[in-house]
Amino acid sequence: MQLSAVLLLLSGASVAEGFQASPATITPRHRPQQLSRLYSSPEDGASKVEATSTESVQRPRIVENHRRSNDPSPLDLMRMMGTSPRRVFLSALTSTFIAFAANFFGITSNLLSTLPESFAEKTGLDSFYPRGDYKRVTVRGDTGQGKCSFVIPKDWVADTSLALAQAQRRAKVLDYSMKSDQMGVLPDAAYGPPGKTDMQGLSNRETNVSVIINAVKDFTLKGTLGSDPKAAAEILLANRPKPTTLISSFEEVRGENKIPIYQFEYTVDRGERAPPLRAISVIAGSLAGDAFVTLTVVSLDKAWTGQADDSLRKIAESFKLLV
Repeated sequence: MQLSAVLLLLSGASVAEGFQASPATITPRHRPQQLSRLYSSPEDGASKVEATSTESVQRPRIVENHRRSNDPSPLDLMRMMGTSPRRVFLSALTSTFIAFAANFFGITSNLLSTLPESFAEKTGLDSFYPRGDYKRVTVRGDTGQGKCSFVIPKDWVADTSLALAQAQRRAKVLDYSMKSDQMGVLPDAAYGPPGKTDMQGLSNRETNVSVIINAVKDFTLKGTLGSDPKAAAEILLANRPKPTTLISSFEEVRGENKIPIYQFEYTVDRGERAPPLRAISVIAGSLAGDAFVTLTVVSLDKAWTGQADDSLRKIAESFKLLV
């Protein structure tokens, strides 16, 4: 009995010691942390807030980057459409070239308008695309001599009746019964407004510009017609069948080759049957002396006002020999 009592007392003591030791073992694990949370310093709180805010800011970024990584890239989209960056570049380049070549919406003409007129003339681009309100034409004689160029309004067209008359004249050359004086003199080129009237109200019947290139030998402007432009103009106008009145005349040097020209303005009286005409003629001789070139711009006398007057004078002022 004594031994059992002693064992019972020893077991009770151990149990009591276990209950007393449990707070010591539990408290270091849980209670100090609770106390540190309750009695933490302000600096610790600020750092904890910053850490919390940092976590709250970083988490959406991680999610956003994760979403973007799942989105298809432009290269993936091109592959899904069966194309590639090279094809897209070549398509854009080809479309741009076609737009400029076709003068789509007048972009080529607008671009030429920003460039100097001398540059457009040297490159010959104004012969294919209008530069502003004008386009350049080039005329050469039947035998290749007396090449010249000038500008005309962009809506003017070549005279189709002249092309027909030239074809008929070439056909009549084969008929030996025809005399040379019956064929007359035809211009080498002629241009005028389309239809009855153009946008400026100029009539196609009375308004046109024509070029006549005569093959000659040893021709010089001053040596053949004299050094006085007015006297030369009077000589040429005296051969016209209808009365003319000289208004003005002058000499000028034009073109890269510095070829002299005579320009004179005059009116033509057609009597009571038709209103009078006004014309400007520009004459020049080739450097080789094998061509005598005449350009004439003509329209009704009353039409030489305002914008129409500027357009008609622009044609005469732009005339120059190339060879």
